Amino acid sequence: MSALNWFKRILGQQSEVAAQPPVETSAELAGLNFMTAIEAHIKWKGRLESYIDGTSDEDLKVEVICRDDQCPLGKWIYGTGGERFGTIETFGEMKGQHALFHQCAGRVVETAQAGKKDEARRLLQYGDYVRASEQVKRLLAKLYVRLNAAS
Repeated sequence: MSALNWFKRILGQQSEVAAQPPVETSAELAGLNFMTAIEAHIKWKGRLESYIDGTSDEDLKVEVICRDDQCPLGKWIYGTGGERFGTIETFGEMKGQHALFHQCAGRVVETAQAGKKDEARRLLQYGDYVRASEQVKRLLAKLYVRLNAAS
């Protein structure tokens, strides 16, 4: 399966479910590997679950996690990506959802650090975090498909 088809499956433009990433991992456009960015944000859920459960060795800091300009995607959004694609509506939507994703992830960690583990799990499983995570994934895929078609 090609990278483009993987992104189209995320968007529901192909019939098969996007369970596995493609063997072809060349999903870089304009200085960002879109596939790696999606996978990194998907992995946050596992990282947060481990943190809540106390099985993580990570020292997660709310003041860092809640910033949307610290991860590779955020640096791209506020750098090259914003300069080149900031006027594209999908880019703007993705930027907003990415910021919300990091705010929600920060809220999960803050809640866990306050000793409210059940509430942190609820935020992670059913709160705005879930919606923001799905939107970041979907909008990154949509932007990739659009930019790929234009190139």
